[in-house]
Amino acid sequence: MKAVRRRHTGSGKSKTKILFRILFVVVAAAVITALSILLGTHLKQKADSAAPLFTGTDDLGGGGREEKTLPEGVPVVPGDPDLSVCAADLDISSVNEEELMKRILSLPDFYNAVSVSVTRAGKLTYVSPAVAELTRQTVPDPTVRDDEVNASLVTVSDILTVAGQRGLRTCLIYETAPEAIGSDAAASFAKTIDLAVVGELSALAPDEILIDGLLAPDGTLDFDALSGIIGYLADLRSVSGDTAIGVVLPASVFLDTPTAAQIQTLIEYVNVLGIGVNVAEPTTEDGAYYSVETDCYPLRGGFTTYNLRAVIKAAGEDASRGAYRALSDMGVKNVQFTAFVADVSKQIEDAPSSSASGDEPPIDERTNENAVTNENRLTEQESDSADTEEATSAAATEWGAAAAPGG
Repeated sequence: MKAVRRRHTGSGKSKTKILFRILFVVVAAAVITALSILLGTHLKQKADSAAPLFTGTDDLGGGGREEKTLPEGVPVVPGDPDLSVCAADLDISSVNEEELMKRILSLPDFYNAVSVSVTRAGKLTYVSPAVAELTRQTVPDPTVRDDEVNASLVTVSDILTVAGQRGLRTCLIYETAPEAIGSDAAASFAKTIDLAVVGELSALAPDEILIDGLLAPDGTLDFDALSGIIGYLADLRSVSGDTAIGVVLPASVFLDTPTAAQIQTLIEYVNVLGIGVNVAEPTTEDGAYYSVETDCYPLRGGFTTYNLRAVIKAAGEDASRGAYRALSDMGVKNVQFTAFVADVSKQIEDAPSSSASGDEPPIDERTNENAVTNENRLTEQESDSADTEEATSAAATEWGAAAAPGG
């Protein structure tokens, strides 16, 4: 009986040891798993704070790299990581050439570039001989303005020449339509028009042409769209010569985490990649500030890490100023102003008290002697009101007039 008890006791101890070991392994595995999760969460939060734009997975969407391939033979075109502009908008759709020249010559040193939108609301703002020929219209005299279009091809050429002589970088923005990256007959025609325009403008030797409108504001950059854009850019580069080619995409695209890999790929095929920063309605400076801050704060890491350009589209001087302030507070220095609406005459009539300094850049943080600040704004307005005609003339070339819609 004693021997049996000893065998029975020994067996109980062995079972206890086995259970203890099993329990130890289970607890250790649980602890390791929990620590791994905590470490992963910490690293993710750290990465998000460093560059929150690109925190998605490598999944390209729509099948991934193993199922779809990008267009073959398209060369990688790395952009200049040090290129940073502050481009003032020149609205050729509603301001005559003489006033535009005065504006270029009077721009303060704050600006190192000029921006010219050659389209407004989907239409060219200059008479294009290339498009006229393609559409079998009478090819116009390039020196003569059309009744409905304020500028000619020579107007664009003169602006680029004067800006270049002053040492300013010249940026043209051309708005196309999403169907241009498709593969049907409509896409073929749209691309043919785009090639004609880009080829015509590139012959004038601007520093860069940015293509806007390839994606709708609510569009997404899935793999098919990415492939279409890269192929489209390759076609444009075949006619653009030494002119750099870039793309402006809606801010919503950059906020869509699953498209992070596509954006990183696209950067390799453009000289400039811009984020469209929209202030869709006329608003106060503070209203625009908080609107842009809310929309763009999650992108602050991408702006600086990848030198993305903020392309501001704002209605009016105050909105433009507020948008710039918000971006500046985030450390964004690569900024281009573009007009959001074409009709500036109504803005002049509705807001005659806006600053009338012909040299005024769009921000308060400027040092040129003609700057309008909170301290001297009232004095300048009172001085300008003494001579209405002179003030109106000055307003035609100031930020709030010639470039009031966003530049």
